Order: sequence, then structure tokens, then C-alpha cells
Amino acid sequence: MKVRSYIAVGVISFLMFVVALFPANLVWNSVASSVASVVPGKVQTVGGTIWDGFIVVDLRIGSIKGLHLAKWQVHPLNLLLGEVSLDLMVESEGLRASGDVYIGLLGKGIQDLTGQISASVAKPILKQFDASAEGSLNFDGLTVAMSGDEISDASGVISWDGGKVSYRSGRSTQTVDFPAVVGTLTESEGSLNLSLIEMKGKKALGEAMLRPDGIGGVKVLQRAMTLAGFSSSPGDDDKVLFNIQRPLF
Repeated sequence: MKVRSYIAVGVISFLMFVVALFPANLVWNSVASSVASVVPGKVQTVGGTIWDGFIVVDLRIGSIKGLHLAKWQVHPLNLLLGEVSLDLMVESEGLRASGDVYIGLLGKGIQDLTGQISASVAKPILKQFDASAEGSLNFDGLTVAMSGDEISDASGVISWDGGKVSYRSGRSTQTVDFPAVVGTLTESEGSLNLSLIEMKGKKALGEAMLRPDGIGGVKVLQRAMTLAGFSSSPGDDDKVLFNIQRPLF
């Protein structure tokens, strides 16, 4: 091998080494001034490399606030297919989630998202519906695919172990003990839909939905009240108790 071949190999190896270990904070410092206005919060720390790093953000998205830690690991081979794909893990007080995130020529989305959200995180959202709840939500295998700005596919399971739930009825607040609930995530006409059933009898309790424009909705059947110990007319369990929609963001 000629001397210039050795030099070429050395230069290429050096460039690959630099790219593989390029600090993520240097990248952030170079773009911070131009993208800070679109970041929903204040970036506290950026560390690691562009391929395997982390960021701490004081997040401010509607009712979602506080310090959030995100770690990522990029899949380099997917870049050859015109897609940025990475393993992502997010942690904060009351929140833990991990899964795959991707964006490319054919679309964007999340795959196999697994984790847990404390009811305290959802408190501001539930408050908009004059409701509150105990415990935590567990989610497993959540997948949401988007084509353009439209949701094209969704799947996965969300469960709740049960506990006390409070809601406003007229001028008073009612508190009931609900059984364990499991929800199945699907897509319909570009919206996310969550069908809820109680785990013991496998009977429908209601539905929740989220539209791409930020409108969220909840529909609750009379069966939910029956299971909580409230009496109802025979054969009336499938009656819609309330059905409300409100902007969430």
C-alpha cells in the first residue's frame, strides 16, 4: 500500500472518530439561538454525543410543566434509508417512558412505547373536565404512525389498576371507587381513540379521543357508575352518562 493510501485511511478513520464522538452540546450551542423560540421550555443541559446523548429541559407545554430528562441513541444504518430513527427514554417526576421514535421520507411516529404516568401528571388535564383520579396509567406497546399531519395507524394498550375517582355532578363533587380498567388504542379518521373496558367483566365503560387539532373528548357509559356502586335502571348500563369535548392544547 502506498503512503498516500495510508494517509487517506488515516484521515477517513479520524473523521469517523470525530463524527462518532461529536459532542451534542456543541451542536446545541450552534443552533440554540435559531431554534430556542420553538422549543417548548428552557434547555438546562445537553450532554453526550449526537449519537448517544441526553438533554434536560424545563418543559412548558400547556399543563405539562417541570424538568424532563430525555436520553437518545441513534440508529446510524437507518440514515441510509432516509430516516432518522432513535431509541428514546424520557423521565420526570411522575413520568417514565421509553420507545422508538422515527421521522423520514415515508412518515414519522413512535413504536413500542412503554412506561408509566402518575395521576398527578394528568391532574391539570383532568381538572379541565372537573375530575381527578388516583394511581397511575401503565402503557405497553403503544405505536402511532403519521403520514404528513394525519395519524395513519395506532395500536397498544393502556391500563389503570383502579382507585378513587372524583367528578363534578351538578353543584357537588362525587367520589367513587372504580375497578381496574384497560384501554385499547386505535386510529379512526385521523384521530386517536381509546376504547375502555373494565378488566373483570370485559364490558365497555366509555371512550376517550384526541384529534390532531388538540381537541380531546371523553364519553362515559352508565355502566361505569353501576360498577362504582351507584344504582341504575335494569338494562341501562350502555346509556351515555356524559359526552364532553374540550381543547387540550
